[in-house]
Amino acid sequence: MKHFYIVLLFLFFTQTINAQHYVKITDSKSGAPIEGVVLLSDHFSVQSDENGSVDIAGFHADEKILFKHSSYLSLTLTKEKIEKQGNVVVLVENPVRLDEIVVSVNRWEQSRAEVPQSIVSIPATDILHYNPQTTADLLGTGHGIFIQKSQMGGGSPMIRGFAANRLLIVVDGIRMNNAIYRSGNLQNVISIDANSLENTEVILGPGTVIYGSDALGGVMSFNTLTPRLSTSDKASSSGKIFTRYSSANAEKTIHGTYNWGDEKWAAVLSTTYTDYDDLRMGRHGPDEYLRPEYVSNAKFEGTDKIIFNDNDKIQKYTGYSQFNILGKVRYRPSEKFDLLLSANLSETGDIPRYDRLIVYRNNKLRYGEWYYGPQGWSMFSGQLVLHPNSGLADKINIQTAFQKYEESRYDRAINKADRNGRKENLSIFSANFDAAKYFDKQNEFFYGLESYYNLIDSKGTVYNLLTGNTESIPSRYPGDSDYGSAAAYVMYKHKWADKFILQAGTRYTYTWMSGDFSQQDYGFPFEGFNMKNSALIGNLGFVWHPSSDWQINLDASTGFRSPNIDDVAKVFDSEPGNVIVPNPDLKPEYSRTLDVEIKKTFAERASLEVGAFYTRLKDAMVRRDYNGLGVDSILYDGTLSKVEALVNADAADIYGGSVAFEFIFSPHLYTKHDLTITMGEDSDGYPVRHAPPTFGSSHLIYENHRWFADLYVMYNGEIAFEDLAPSEQDKPYLYAIDKNGNPYAPSWWTLNLKSNYKIHPKITLSAGVENIFDKRYRPYSSGVVAPGVNFIFSALFKI
Repeated sequence: MKHFYIVLLFLFFTQTINAQHYVKITDSKSGAPIEGVVLLSDHFSVQSDENGSVDIAGFHADEKILFKHSSYLSLTLTKEKIEKQGNVVVLVENPVRLDEIVVSVNRWEQSRAEVPQSIVSIPATDILHYNPQTTADLLGTGHGIFIQKSQMGGGSPMIRGFAANRLLIVVDGIRMNNAIYRSGNLQNVISIDANSLENTEVILGPGTVIYGSDALGGVMSFNTLTPRLSTSDKASSSGKIFTRYSSANAEKTIHGTYNWGDEKWAAVLSTTYTDYDDLRMGRHGPDEYLRPEYVSNAKFEGTDKIIFNDNDKIQKYTGYSQFNILGKVRYRPSEKFDLLLSANLSETGDIPRYDRLIVYRNNKLRYGEWYYGPQGWSMFSGQLVLHPNSGLADKINIQTAFQKYEESRYDRAINKADRNGRKENLSIFSANFDAAKYFDKQNEFFYGLESYYNLIDSKGTVYNLLTGNTESIPSRYPGDSDYGSAAAYVMYKHKWADKFILQAGTRYTYTWMSGDFSQQDYGFPFEGFNMKNSALIGNLGFVWHPSSDWQINLDASTGFRSPNIDDVAKVFDSEPGNVIVPNPDLKPEYSRTLDVEIKKTFAERASLEVGAFYTRLKDAMVRRDYNGLGVDSILYDGTLSKVEALVNADAADIYGGSVAFEFIFSPHLYTKHDLTITMGEDSDGYPVRHAPPTFGSSHLIYENHRWFADLYVMYNGEIAFEDLAPSEQDKPYLYAIDKNGNPYAPSWWTLNLKSNYKIHPKITLSAGVENIFDKRYRPYSSGVVAPGVNFIFSALFKI
């Protein structure tokens, strides 16, 4: 009898095992398991667990099973088909969904379907797919973002007619903008290592309620790698090694990442080194862009030697190198406590400023040398996330950070022995407190505090190459100046039955700065400055979902930018022959913006996004001739230069729109297109400097779990001479020449192909070619000419 029961028990377990038919559901890109996939038939339903596993024993053998998930394309299969696939089902992420999770709008995770602002998300997979050389190039892959480059070691984003210090850069929730971020083109975004990013979000339009001053045209929020904890009771580790070569500038990049984690502790280390040679431009295009000659960088012996360029398509000098390292440690003993300590370091070599090296005076190259010294940026931060679930807050985020920033500039007129050098060192302290309270499913409340403080040390020297003597000269900024800010904000969100969402917020900001001009002996009629400003701004946004496939956004906001040290106190030649001088009477500028955006999806096959905006900028800070010194010209570094300064114009109007369209031909083949138009002029009738030409792209993409391929076109409109801002008309050396002999920015387009192939779960190879037809073009307002035909090869090894 005993043996009989054993046999029965064995048969029971055998039947139970046979009755279970487990299926693994994975992501087509990463191969990661997908939790929460719902399997449906006419009579039965079940959902996948956290490991992507699901038992389909309850379904009939011949019936169709629908696999459904909000983030993936739906798929219908039979049991027979599933068994033929080895009981593995691969789902393709839905590129046209509306409910993507974003964090940049209020610093907490929320669905994009509930956000009235227009947001561009750039996932980490785009780094592998498109192999951008810098973070500026990565931003350029997102629609609505135009990239200007004064030199190859740079990249200044333009968004909705704003650029430089009118755009805010945020790294892991901490503002990177400092007191000397300038109003001209700004190249600091390259300090961020694209290979260490988890994702990037760009708010198109004002973000001043949450982020404060500088966020007039948009917020670029970069989230770096987060240490991953182990999902089991054993410690785990992972890593990757990435290497890339690009032919147009002989780019050589090596990157490594390593992550270790157990249940409570985790750490990640990421490092990248890149070296670039001089950049080669394309064959076919305006001759004005060629580099026929250059000044030798051999030892100076009293005169400079002009070298004939045997290949005038090589842009001597543009090459540079860069090193980045990121380290993070995480401690998470429970779901209510998460501590993160971070260290970021970026250092470049000398970066030649190419747009100055191509300037001529009296038919002769003007400069013997012009370069940025090593640009260094380091940031040390601590972040504590709490979930107290108290009456005051359900979530609390506390951050403190210290940043050290260093930049320098060196220039020497041709055949002159004196090399002028100006160097700045900044110490930046910041603290943020952000909290969220969820009263119920309909009402959410967010509030926070922010403060930051900048200490600036600025020095000027002149070094004689023949004698070796060094002397002091006027610095770029007042020595030992400072700049600070303190602010508080509140934001409220209300939902009515998921069809209508209201979001409203306000922020009060107080700023102060001071400095003196004792080191800048130009005979200024003022000794220094001590400025205090404040602003109360707000926004009101609405999201309406007439149905699940429609979203209509309306957002009205006010914003401001308080002048910083660069605006008020800089002395610098903005271009040869013009010098910017201080204006201690400069006031903040304010904006009023109205945004409308309509999104529509079509049966998981297509999506259309159409948006329009209008911004009125009051008391706009613009560069103009200045009479505050009582003279119209001063001697700057030995050159008599016309005096200019930033002044408050009456107003500026900036407006435009964008359209983005995607269509899915099949689960693996889809196309996407985008177009952006921006226009604007100030109260004097002059075009706005940072409104780029019409630009966009068109893509045809094939993607499965092993292979990605994208054939795409980038296109750019023309800006005629009369549509150039006056400051751009004064730089004919950057532009082509029209039939009337005036500078203008020609239109251009390029054809490109990028591909990746996963030859092994741990090995991915990439190849691509940019600018296939080898066109010679220079993006609007840029100094450096874009790369000619560029072959790219990379390899990713997971460990």
